[in-house]
Amino acid sequence: MTTGKFLSAAILCLAVGTALGDDVLEGNYNVTAFCTAVKTGTNLGSIVSCDYYYVCTSTGPQKAYCSSGYAFSLSTGSCTPVAQANCYYGVENPCLGRTGESWVPVTGTCNQYYYCLDGVNKGQGSCKGTQSFDKVSQQCVYGNCIAGVVDNDEPNLTNICEVVPYGKYFGDTQTCDTWNYCQTNGTLQSNKCSSAYNVETGECVYFNDNVCSRVTDTPLGTAPTQCANSGDVKPNDKICGSYYTCKGKTWVSVDCAYGYYYNVETNSCVLRKTATPVAGCNRCQYATTTWVNAVSNTTCGTYYYCNNGQALLQTCQDKYYFNENQQGCLSTSDTTSFDTYVKNNGACAGATVSDGSETNDLANVYRLP
Repeated sequence: MTTGKFLSAAILCLAVGTALGDDVLEGNYNVTAFCTAVKTGTNLGSIVSCDYYYVCTSTGPQKAYCSSGYAFSLSTGSCTPVAQANCYYGVENPCLGRTGESWVPVTGTCNQYYYCLDGVNKGQGSCKGTQSFDKVSQQCVYGNCIAGVVDNDEPNLTNICEVVPYGKYFGDTQTCDTWNYCQTNGTLQSNKCSSAYNVETGECVYFNDNVCSRVTDTPLGTAPTQCANSGDVKPNDKICGSYYTCKGKTWVSVDCAYGYYYNVETNSCVLRKTATPVAGCNRCQYATTTWVNAVSNTTCGTYYYCNNGQALLQTCQDKYYFNENQQGCLSTSDTTSFDTYVKNNGACAGATVSDGSETNDLANVYRLP
């Protein structure tokens, strides 16, 4: 990583924050998913332009721009002079600044390259069979390049090490025990922990739901961009205040107004308190308290501890429900208060008192530490 005065002079970047937890997609590259698999503060590259990159914050990716004459480099994980960045996304002339003979990749493909001579693009070629083009050695190497993903005009991520800085350990979104590492030549190295990999500490740890909350059914490096019917909508299962709408056969992310969540009951954005968002989304978004209800249509007994936008799932003891207003777990014995809370708080819509609940005093409440 570049340090000291050179860092100050080289980067001078303007950070542009997206809306809280905004879902970011570049073709098949799901930046938001990648940010769940790397340590907070990691910089990720773009596959659209070398002029900017994404900073993974506790609330999702934020776009940051390099200053004029600089580009994002995977080698340093920061902005460096264009001639040193070895980045080609969105570049009009990928041969610019190169002397003598050289070969550079055709972005969006895994097997194509340009032939450069003294800074001029002299032509384009392809590696044979399933060989891949290695931009570091500037050679065709043995690999598993899939012919179906080449010749693609849309942003296309062919290798997850195209966006993760070299030398960084990171996790996976399909399994919790997998860790990944991008070597300096852009080659991916992967292995498994015996139980779980913690992306924040970079250590193998015991399995728990919070460490493994990044795990979904979507492989790292893919995005659910294809849809069938224009106008269809669906919730964002990670971000309560966002949803997807189908436009031109592609899922497009849409944000609700500030303080609003996407309500799965009405397929519209409503105020956070009354909204029933999709189960599992992070209700720390727009929260003004430390503890908030998780979505629960059974007992209303689960809640989150919010810390800088991160949600840590907790559960009240049996026959108690979580009251966000009072910041504590209250007994369900006061059925009138329970029913009123469920009626007025969408996160608990449908929750009921289980049969055989104890009849305790109305003051039977325990506070959170």
